[in-house]
Amino acid sequence: MEEFFLHLWDEIDDVIGVCRHVASVTAAEVVAASAPVIAATSGALLAGAATLLLSHRQLLDVLA
Repeated sequence: MEEFFLHLWDEIDDVIGVCRHVASVTAAEVVAASAPVIAATSGALLAGAATLLLSHRQLLDVLA
């Protein structure tokens, strides 16, 4: 009976190891895939903010 539980525990441990591996690989793939999107979005926001500030520079000079 003890051998059965040891074998069952070993199988459960193998399944948990596979699930952990799949989760870590999936997380790494999501991070790798989202990095260019984050970079492009932040670049677009920075360019938009710079354009907005430069186009309203005359208003900012009057207010200062």
